[in-house]
Parts: sequence; structure tokens; C-alpha cells
Amino acid sequence: MPAFGGGGRPIGSPNSMSSTVDLPDGDGEGSRPRSLDQIFPLRGDANRSGEMQATWRSFGRDHLDAVKVVLDTGRSPPEIAYRLGELLHNHFRSHGVTLTSYELRRLVAELLALHGPADESREPGEAPARVAAPSPIAGKESPAAKTQPDPPLVVAFEREATQPWPGDEPPAPSPSVAEKALEPPPSPIVTMTPRESAPFERLLARALELAAARLATHGRQAARAAVDEAIATVAGEQGGLSEATREGLAAAAFSEVAGLGLIDRLWADRSVSAVFVHGPHTIFVERDGVLHAVTEGFRDAAHLLELVTRVAGRPASGMADFWLRDGSSGLVILPPAAPSGPVLALRRVAPGQVTLENLVSSGLIDRPVAEVLRLGLRSRLNMLVSGPRGCGKTAVLAALVRDSEGRVVTVARHRHFQWPMASKIELVASSSAPFAALVAAAGRLEPGLVALDGVQLEDVVALSERLLRGPPATVAAVGPEVMSAALARSVDLVVRIDRADDGLFRVVAVEDSAGAPIFRHENGVLSRGTGTPSFAATVQARGLGGVLSKLFA
Repeated sequence: MPAFGGGGRPIGSPNSMSSTVDLPDGDGEGSRPRSLDQIFPLRGDANRSGEMQATWRSFGRDHLDAVKVVLDTGRSPPEIAYRLGELLHNHFRSHGVTLTSYELRRLVAELLALHGPADESREPGEAPARVAAPSPIAGKESPAAKTQPDPPLVVAFEREATQPWPGDEPPAPSPSVAEKALEPPPSPIVTMTPRESAPFERLLARALELAAARLATHGRQAARAAVDEAIATVAGEQGGLSEATREGLAAAAFSEVAGLGLIDRLWADRSVSAVFVHGPHTIFVERDGVLHAVTEGFRDAAHLLELVTRVAGRPASGMADFWLRDGSSGLVILPPAAPSGPVLALRRVAPGQVTLENLVSSGLIDRPVAEVLRLGLRSRLNMLVSGPRGCGKTAVLAALVRDSEGRVVTVARHRHFQWPMASKIELVASSSAPFAALVAAAGRLEPGLVALDGVQLEDVVALSERLLRGPPATVAAVGPEVMSAALARSVDLVVRIDRADDGLFRVVAVEDSAGAPIFRHENGVLSRGTGTPSFAATVQARGLGGVLSKLFA
């Protein structure tokens, strides 16, 4: 699947006067592909029919070598059928046309029919049996030819230039292809979840079509409103959608309209450590140091350029560094320096490499917020970082650990804090060493800072005990299911991360233990609240009252 659904703009314009597939001349012999209206009835509006005809012709021009590769390797018949279907699906989708399951099966059958005579012994959906090619020496037969007298395999889309195209003769029936033959193997890229009875991709394509018509102005807030209205319309057309599907459509459509589309979807897989884009149709992801090709792609270079310039802009040099809100870094090289289309390298930054400056550059936090957090570290305040899963809590915690000046003990369920640091002790919870027990043990090590990541409901008692009776300087990341008014009152500073009006995660509020806002982010603007937070006396006692006064001057 490409990053953009079937509602995208078609590439090129169909020629309504042509009904045959434009294919390169060749010296092969055998069958030739028929036009689409000879393969199956072309239903729907005339525009779609014209687009399908044009895309079928371009498939013949562009994918000769790919079809040969599929047929010349030792794949099983079902795998051959699936690979051909994958080629067709990706090509048609990249040209803005979404094939139905029936249309896809018929086109796969047409391709299979070109590669050998019909074999009545084959099961439905099975590819024609392979036969040995004849000996290149005229008048002599190879040993394989003696044991297999069937005609040789015909190379796809090759024909004799002197032979005429088929006229009005009745089309020969194509072999049927079973639905099961087109089922994909398990994806190494993304774990898919069950969808509604209507294909998710078709719903997404419709939502994008409607959103594009409603998007009169640019900006993330306008995009969010357009997407919400489009999904409401799609839900009405479908007679209702489940909440999970509506949320999935909203995320995918908003990513296409205002985010990074396919790059967002790949980056959501936490096992992916890097993404490399070499133009619109060549994409790789890295896992455990190994590169894997991605079968998805972008519509064209213009589509990819539109996406990457959302994070990198259009620098005069044609190259730009950028940062994501999780602290990850990226590099974009734009045309004309990259003539085949924009080149992008995005590498996931380990938490140990995240700094407060990175988070300011990415927009997750504002600079005044970063200064308040630094002040909290120097004053040994107890702090909570609250927000939903995937919002960047661990990145903020890691940046604070890196910015600390004394001994640090980290407690987490995964090795998020494994970078080398002489003054850091990393503790990892397990069934034999529960999180709550490690919280108690961390205090006995007498560190200058305790960082607790991923606090869950069963750990609240241990956290509260640490905050109320332990030494100061505890920083904990908690989810919304753990956060409570009582927990907020037990710390000096609360940092709240949530999705802002523009759809991006950022620090939306910084509050003291009384709930008084120190900073609040509303309508894209950071506003200052109280100038005398409840922890002012503690800061004064640490000799940092001048810093506090300067921040709120």
C-alpha cells in the first residue's frame, strides 16, 4: 500500500480512444494481454474506467522486468499469484486507483494466462506449471525438453512486432484465481489489526477525498477539522463505524493531510530503529542493524516532497536537519541535489542521547519550560511527568537524567536508560525484582536523583511512600490512569504532556503542587501563570531564588 489512499490524483491522463494495453515490442511469442474491458466489465464512472485503462497500459510498460523476476524464481504457485497481485495492487494504488478483490483476481489470472497454455489439471488459483526452455541450438533438444514436451514458458508482455493485435474475436476465458492465493504472508514491517467489513484502505481513501475537498486553508487545526468532518461523513455512509476504526481513520488521515504519512506509520513500530527513503518508491527500515525493504511507497516525488517539507521546510541549501518530538533526528536532501526525489534518513535516538535542547528544537517543550525543569533539578524538587502512552514522557525523563549533576538511579521495566554514564545506576524491573521493590532499593543507594519510568497503578503505593517519606529529588513518568489529584499534591512540580490543538504532543501545562499553572499552552501560545509557585521557598533555600525571579520577571 502506498502512503496515500486510492483517492489521490492519477498520474497522467487516460486516452479514451485507446482500449489496448501499450506494451513494448519484443521478440517473444505466445499470448498477448487483452484490454481491461475484455477481462472484466468496467463498472463505475467513466473517469475511473479511463484511469484503470491508462494504469493497465503503464503496468505493461513499467513492470516487465518485475513480472519476469516473479516467474523466473522457484516460488510455489500460490506465492507466484500473490506476488503478481502485490505488483498490480501497488502499481494501481500508486496511480490513484484502488482495485476491488474481484478486479485484482482477474488481472492476476490474465497475467498467469500469458505464461503457458491452460492446464485443466490445475486447481483454481494455481499458477501454470513451469516448463523448460528449448535449447538455443537450432535443431537440437535439451534433455529437459525431451522429458517435458509442453510448450516453453512465454515471457510476460513480449510479442512479435509483426503480429497484429487481437481484433473482435471472442476473448479466451482466463483461469480463475482463488481468493486465498492473494492472501499476504505475515508482514515483517507492521502488525496489522482486524478492520471493519469494509476495507480500511477504501475507507481511508474516501476520508482523504472528502477531507481534501473541505480543506480550504492550510494549518494543522484546519486539517484536524476537515478530517473530523470527513470521517463523520464516511461513518454515515457506512451506517456507523466502531470507535477503534474511527480513531484509526482519524490518525491515518490526519497523518496524510498534515503529518508524514507512510513515514509516521513505519515510525510507530518501536522495533524500527531507522527509516531510509531514497525517492518515492525505494524505502528501507532498519531492525537490529539489518535493513529490510518496504513494499509500500509514495505516489510520486511531489507527494514525498510535500510530506518531508512539513518537518524540514525548503532550505536554500537543499539540505536540512530536523528533530521529532521523541528526540529522534533526521536529515532531508531535496531536489535538485537529489534528482530522483527527496532523500530522507531518520534514526531513532536512544533515550540517552536526548537533551532538553533537542526537545526544545522538536517543539515538545518550550524554552521557558526547559528552564523551569532545570531549576527543578538544581533545587532537588520532586516532579511528575504525566501524559498518554507514546507522548514523549521517557524522552523528557532521559533528558533530565542527562542534565543532572550528581549520582542518579533509574528504575524502569525496560532498558531505556542503558547509556554509559559513570554516575548512573540502572535498575530494571522483572518478575523476580518487582518495580515497587526497586523503588525502595533505589532510595537506600542515596542518589542525588531517582528517575522512575513507567509507573503503573500497582506501583503508586511505593511511589507515594518515596515522595512523602523519602529524600527529595524524585522524577517519575506516569500515565493518565495513574495520575490523581492526591499524587499531584505530593510533588512540587507537575509537567503535563498532551495532544495540543494542532494535533501534536507537547507540554501543555506546568503546575505546582496546589494546581496553580506556572505555564499553560493554549491556541498555540505559551502563557505564564503564577509568578510565586508553591515551591518558591524550597528554591530560595537552595540559593536559587535569583534564578526563579529572573524566570518570572
